Amino acid sequence: MGFKIVFKKEEEKLFLRYWQEIIDKAKVSSKYLPLNLETNLALSKDRSLLIRDKSFIYARNDQPVAGVFLPIEENDGYFTITITNYYVDAPILIDRLVEGKIFSIIDEIAKENNVAKIMFSADPLDRAIDYNYLQKYDYLDTSILNYVIDLQIKNLFVALRRNHQRNIKRILQDQDFSVFAINQDTSSYEKHEEFRELHHKCAGRVTAPKEVFDLQFEKLKQGQAVLFGLKYKGKNIAYMYFDYAHNNAVSYQAADDPEYDKLPLYHVLTFTAMEYLQKHGIKYIDTGQPSGISHQIGYYPDQKQLNIGLFKYGFGGDFRNLFRGVKYFSKTLFAEDMGEFVDSYKTQ
Repeated sequence: MGFKIVFKKEEEKLFLRYWQEIIDKAKVSSKYLPLNLETNLALSKDRSLLIRDKSFIYARNDQPVAGVFLPIEENDGYFTITITNYYVDAPILIDRLVEGKIFSIIDEIAKENNVAKIMFSADPLDRAIDYNYLQKYDYLDTSILNYVIDLQIKNLFVALRRNHQRNIKRILQDQDFSVFAINQDTSSYEKHEEFRELHHKCAGRVTAPKEVFDLQFEKLKQGQAVLFGLKYKGKNIAYMYFDYAHNNAVSYQAADDPEYDKLPLYHVLTFTAMEYLQKHGIKYIDTGQPSGISHQIGYYPDQKQLNIGLFKYGFGGDFRNLFRGVKYFSKTLFAEDMGEFVDSYKTQ
């Protein structure tokens, strides 16, 4: 049997062709879409963290059987396999028999590049992953909870928390408000730019370069995303962005005009997205983080983040394990990270 490792930086065209084949066969989350990989790299570059991209495909007899997104960053003087100093989506495996080989290759790359730690997280929407397999390869279990909205419920509105129902009715019954969707057929760069500007206004700073938002717009044009907006008295005051693939969606980003943040903006936008995505065959929405309900290793939510999580729990779904793991090659960095956890836990 002939095996080959195809590195993205060395054979990009072949890598991308193989990568598309893998995500189509594995039917993985939209997190693995090629444009999302580029978005993550753009964020890392913007923050001057990215050192090199060692992403690779493992092929057997000219057939791709595993894909690995493997960015190497420099964070606080350490080389790490992370993305913006956070978890990288775990390898995609078509054939679980090559799992051990894939993690062995990752270790070799880590040692060759003086990596101090690796951080991986598994897809909470992947039902085939029912335990933290990263532990088999000496990863410290740092799993947390992730909230997933179930769109297979016949009556989505009935499944909502009662307070959410009241807030949605309040907006929908007020003629001063209207909700709209921007998709592949109605793509508007002008509105997408408005979303970008509102995102910066909401955050009070530029959170991401224009390149990132342009990549998001490209996803939208390719039919891999949808942007929902809320208009009040002729002015667009809030947006929510979702991307999707293979019956699953991810709540990716939101922005609102701070002048209107006392209104229940995201109740109606989330519910509108649920109805829209359900009609388009989506079964689950990964609401992302913050979702966890308590401090864990590497997860230290403040009160605002805990409140965001509480908001999400009202949309009819359940918790899934977000299996995560960290592998340390540096005792010094391990001690620093554990010290951060100890200090955070003491404050509770």
